[in-house]
Amino acid sequence: MHRVTTSGPERAPRIAALTIFLGYLLYLTERTIVVAKGNISSLALIGTSFANRRQLPSYLYQHHGNGYDGQFFLRLALDPFNLSMHAFGITMNGAFRDQRIVYPFLAWVLALGHDHWVPFTLVIVNLIAVTVVAYMGAKLARDTAHPAMVGLLLGGYFGYTMSTGRDLTEPTAAAFLLIAMYLFEGDHPVFAGISFALAGLAIETELIVPIAIGAIWLVVLLYRRRSTFNPLVFIIPGLAALGFQGLLRIILGRVALSGDIRGNIGVPIYSMLVGIADHTHKLNLTNLIWFGQLVIITLFVVLAALNLKSPDVPLYLKVAWGMMLILTLSLSGEIWDHSSYFRATDILWLTSVLVWSRSRPAQWWPAYLGYIATFVSVTPLLVFF
Repeated sequence: MHRVTTSGPERAPRIAALTIFLGYLLYLTERTIVVAKGNISSLALIGTSFANRRQLPSYLYQHHGNGYDGQFFLRLALDPFNLSMHAFGITMNGAFRDQRIVYPFLAWVLALGHDHWVPFTLVIVNLIAVTVVAYMGAKLARDTAHPAMVGLLLGGYFGYTMSTGRDLTEPTAAAFLLIAMYLFEGDHPVFAGISFALAGLAIETELIVPIAIGAIWLVVLLYRRRSTFNPLVFIIPGLAALGFQGLLRIILGRVALSGDIRGNIGVPIYSMLVGIADHTHKLNLTNLIWFGQLVIITLFVVLAALNLKSPDVPLYLKVAWGMMLILTLSLSGEIWDHSSYFRATDILWLTSVLVWSRSRPAQWWPAYLGYIATFVSVTPLLVFF
């Protein structure tokens, strides 16, 4: 069995964090200067379909077409207390956008009230977030042979290259999630619950982990008649999610989560098979990269499955992995038909890598395949939007 050296656990998180920070800093700088031609607001991809040029702030760049999800986070970051469907010339394409409030709120705070700073602070928040993901990933892998490699594998997930390069919320949500997991394992239930709540208010799929913890608590309570940990770990994020959904129901007159479920959940496995078939019909560079990413994700899912019996892997992590796998297989064609670098399945990636690494594997070559997949995936993003 591999054992880490005394200095390894102390240095690994810093090494992983610094490496990821510098890597993403170079990537985002190049993307801003070359791809966005110096206008950092261009990264949000504000489209003509959801934005009125005459009402948009003059410093925001507008693309032709539908644009992309980053435009809605930018809109919220301009004023996160204005949750209406129309503001600053941008129209939300669904109430579910407003429920993902944490990332734009942090960008708004960092902008210190200067609206024209928001396109810049959206990028800064995500740069910090991927750095935290790498750092906390290495902290969670502290008892493995190569914790720094785990941190790089998590922070360097190819889905986050898409998210950071288009002002999306996944890295921020993942950062709070990993912080919460570390606090939970360190027996800090209140702070873990708060961090889980922030992760869930960044993007709702992060609630999978506290739901898994709650399910374990309930089973233990039913069979042993005593709990093994403080239920505040899952009660706090549950109340936060329900409370914010209630607030949105009052403001918008609709249940925000319902539109999210309708758009993203489909028939299990069927949508995935249809998506694979659609990508097979035309094997261009984009689809070849998509298949490569799918193979790498599948590899780590299989590695995690093979190591579920390991006593070194916490039970909550195993349950969360299983629940996220079921959710991933149930995603709709909206996810499987498009090449979005599998950013929607990042929790499956995080949990798969952690289950595999914390089982103390004898071979670490899969990590290098993950790095290669990221380098290949990021290449088109250095040239195109």
